[in-house]
Order: sequence, then C-alpha cells, then structure tokens
Amino acid sequence: MNILSLYWGICSGASIVCDGHVVAAIHEERFSRQKNDDSYPRRSIEWCLTEMGLAIEDLEGVAIASHHQDYFHQLTRPGRWTVENYLQEQHLYWKPVLISGLPLSYANVMEHLADRNQYPEWYWIDESRNDTTFSADRKTITSRYLGISEEKIVTIEHHRAHAYYAYHASPFRGRKVLVFTIDASGDGHNATIGMFDERGQYERLFGTNQCFLARYYRYITLLLGMKPNEHEYKLMGLAPYGKERYGQKALELFRQTLYVDGLDFKWNIKPTDSYFWFRDRLEGTRFDNIAWALQTWVEEMLVLWVSNAVEHFGIDTVLVSGGVAMNIKAMGRVASIEGVKEFFVPGSAADESLATASGLCLYDDLSKGHDWSATSEPAIANLYLGPVYDKEAEFAALGVLDTDTYEIIDCFSDEDVVDRLLAGYVIGRCCGKMEFGQRSLGNRSLLADPANPYIKEKINAMIKSRDFWMPFAPIMLDTYQRRYLAGPNVQSPYMTIGFETTLEGYESMRAACHPADHTARAQILTESMNPAMYRLLKLFSLKSGRGALLNTSFNIHGEPIVTSPADAIDVLMRSALDGLLLNSYFVLRK
Repeated sequence: MNILSLYWGICSGASIVCDGHVVAAIHEERFSRQKNDDSYPRRSIEWCLTEMGLAIEDLEGVAIASHHQDYFHQLTRPGRWTVENYLQEQHLYWKPVLISGLPLSYANVMEHLADRNQYPEWYWIDESRNDTTFSADRKTITSRYLGISEEKIVTIEHHRAHAYYAYHASPFRGRKVLVFTIDASGDGHNATIGMFDERGQYERLFGTNQCFLARYYRYITLLLGMKPNEHEYKLMGLAPYGKERYGQKALELFRQTLYVDGLDFKWNIKPTDSYFWFRDRLEGTRFDNIAWALQTWVEEMLVLWVSNAVEHFGIDTVLVSGGVAMNIKAMGRVASIEGVKEFFVPGSAADESLATASGLCLYDDLSKGHDWSATSEPAIANLYLGPVYDKEAEFAALGVLDTDTYEIIDCFSDEDVVDRLLAGYVIGRCCGKMEFGQRSLGNRSLLADPANPYIKEKINAMIKSRDFWMPFAPIMLDTYQRRYLAGPNVQSPYMTIGFETTLEGYESMRAACHPADHTARAQILTESMNPAMYRLLKLFSLKSGRGALLNTSFNIHGEPIVTSPADAIDVLMRSALDGLLLNSYFVLRK
C-alpha cells in the first residue's frame, strides 16, 4: 500500500508511506533554497514519487495534514515574513481587534503581504476565496495537481498526526505508552494527552485549547526582536544567561497567567493578547532575564503537567511531540521526572513532521487498525530519508571549482578526514541520504573537533554567523553517553534532549556545549543508525581519546541545509570552510 503524505505550511514537505513504513521524505525548502518555505510542496511530491518509482495510479491514498488551514495566513506566506511583518500584524490587526475591539478584516489589513502568484495561480487570483473554503479546497488543488480523484485524498487531524509521529519514531512499539502533544494550535487543540496500547492503537485521553505556552513563547520571541516560528531556539539559548535575582519579577508575571490544574490548563489572569500585554508589563526587565523567566516557567508547567498525567493514568513510558517538543531544555527536565521510567522525543517534531505522520495515520485507517506490534521494523526507523548522490553527480558538481584554490582528492580514507579534524579543520560532510527535519544528523553537517578552544569562533567567522550566546552541539558515540552526559539515561538519536554534562564530557567537547550552563544538545549515535558516520567517529575517538565531534547544520546562516553536492560546493565557495567531504571525493582548500 503506497500513500503520499503532505504538509502545506511553514516548512512544507512530502513523504511516501509504503506498507506502513516511511521510505522517503523531504522539505520543499531543500529545493527552493528558501528557508522554511511554506509553498505547496510540488517539488517534494515529484522527488518522492520519482525516488520510489511510483506513478499516480500506484497510490492508494493521499494524506494532507490538518483538517483546518487558515487561508489568509497561507495567502500572506508567513514563512517569508520578516520581524517587521510580524510587528505589523500585531500593530495593524491584533491590537485594534483584541484590545480596542474594532471589527477589522484580516484580509484587508494584511493585503500588502498577499502572494497571489504562488501555486496554483488560478486559485489565489480568485478573491472570493476565504477561510471557510480553503481547508476543503486543498483537496481540489491536490487532485488537479496529481490527476487523482478527490475521493482518495483525506485530511488528518493535526494532533493525532503529532502523536503518531512520536510513537512510530520511538523504540516503544508493543508497549503501552503515554504521548503528549503540545504546540501553538492545530484543529482546535494546543495540547493533548493520548495512549497507544500494545498493538499500537491510539486513544485520545485529553485535549484542550487553553495551553498558551507555545503561543507566548512565540510572541516573547518577537518581543525580544527575533523572528517567530523560526528563532524560538535563540530565546531558549539565551535563557541560561539570565539570573534568578533579576528575572524573578518576569517569572512571577508569567505565573500569574496560566497554571496547571490536574490534567488541564486554567487561568489566573488571562492576558488580552500575546504581545502587548507582556510588553507593557515587562518594560525595564533586561532581555536575558525575560528569556530566563519564560524558559523557567515553561519548564515548570510541563514538568507538573506530565507528572500529573503519569500519576493519573499509571503509565510511565512517555513520548512528547509538537512544536514545544523542540525545546530541548524543557525536554531534559521532563526526562528527569521521577515517575517517568522511559522517555523519547522524535526528531524535528514541530509541524514539518506532519508530512510523514499524516500518511501513517491514513495507512492505519485504510488497513482498519494495523497491528503495529507485529511489524518487524518501526515505521520511522531513522530520519535519513532524503536524496543520496552518486559519484557521477558529485564529479559534475566539482567542475565549478578552481583547482588553484581547491585540492580535489578521489582516493582518501577516514583517517585522512580525522587527521584534518584534529588539525583544526572545519569540514562539511555531504554524504549518504539527506536528513529529514530541521537538524543535521551527520550527513549534511559541519564537523569539527569540539575540544579546540577556538573552533566555535572560527565556525562563526567562516560560515555560521550565529548569535554570540548560541551554542553548537555534539554528535557522540553511544559508548560515551554515560561518560559525557549526566542525568537520565535515555535515547537521543535526533538532538532532541538537553543533557547536563560530566566534567570529562564538558572538557572533551567544550565548543559543542552551552557556555553558560555547560549543557549539551547531544546526538547519541548508534552504529546501526548511521554506520559510515559511526565509523568516522570511532576512528576519531581512537586517535584523540575523545568520543564526540562538534556537529552543526551544513548551511550559511539564514539558508536551508544543503541538499546536493552542488549546494555543498556553493557553500564551500561562498564561505571560508576548510574542506568538503562527499561520498567519493574529499575537497580541501589550499
């Protein structure tokens, strides 16, 4: 059974589910080279079908994430908005509507951002379209694009898809698990609790639309001058620099709003809006202390909510999905809850993951409740689901390089790469299948020696230009986990949990840890997950005595992660990167 699975929103994408397994998946941004591209995922669809050798008639169904989607947001393309655009939305629409009570039309107020040239043009030029029609019209658009009957196209409930993603990427099939989903909004909910039984059948146990943690995090990000829906991780990285003494006033303000009551979220004081109410009350509090207060409050709320649910339902194996699951510091706190015995967070669990999970939901529906415990391999065995390029494609891409500037080596070993890393080189690795999601997992990564005290500044100067407070992350051998990481002994193959480090761990990978609190967002690699990368890491450990490398995404700041050898070579030429490792070639700057 072949199912095409689509997500159309910020970081659009597509995947193929074949007989209950996700076998190919990619984001539209990797083709368009526009960060967080929210356009209709045409090129993603075409790649998935071509990669799997499928014709339209081979598809048993098409799944589209979410029953409801906002027409006017899609028309204005928020994936392309600037900070100034988000501020315009607050001042021109939300403030008059929520604070002054004016009956404004969102379409009229935000018309200056409308993009009527996006695919399909025949749809967007019809100004009679609106929020009441777009959700259903997505089926028509997809039907006409694919040439497939609308009867085969199904929309999937948003938070159900988040829950399926967590379960099917986890190692807990065949066991009863509690799964939490939490985000800004989706089909009428922003937080749910569900259960998967021993056969993998899902039951929703609780749902609410009163959990505003993600929404407040989004707009405090804006309040601090950063871009919502993209830079929340910067606020999280800033938080450890704040001080309790100076952030206490802000923390008490957040505590005055939402609180946890059993399984539910309730209000002490409900703010009039998510931006101005906080702006007026946080005036005079320094930026780092606001970040500390917000992060502390979110962690408090999540720990109490999960703890209450674990006790209430008597299930101690926990999964978390949705946008808030991207908050690795909070996930580290949840993993440490005394009543939680097993814990897992899937990779890149925000809305982009719905491009895979929606198809799994439809497969379950079409197979009338598949017994997932009887399947030998997990539905999402790993996230290496994108393109891989052969030697011929790599050779063709290398043709643009000036051989006076670059040395192109076609006969090399892992030892050659490791020796350069130990010599202080920063090397881009574009090998094997590209990762799905917003975090590089070794195959489209920049690698460096994390014990080098100058390497972080070198990477920022040559290519990344990250904010001074932002840490990098380590990729480490699983055999080093207990030596380098303190706290809960949980699996983290996708950089989804923030760990305390041991003294040895911090000293061995200082440049890949947070400078303020010494935590690490570690990718803990097993040999079966990525044998080639594991082999490189193992050799590095044998020659250095250290079992981790600095790993950051292979891209120039503000651009998507590289996809092809041509993308990688383009970044090499536009930066001061020392070298590039491809499947069949090793390129070094002379």
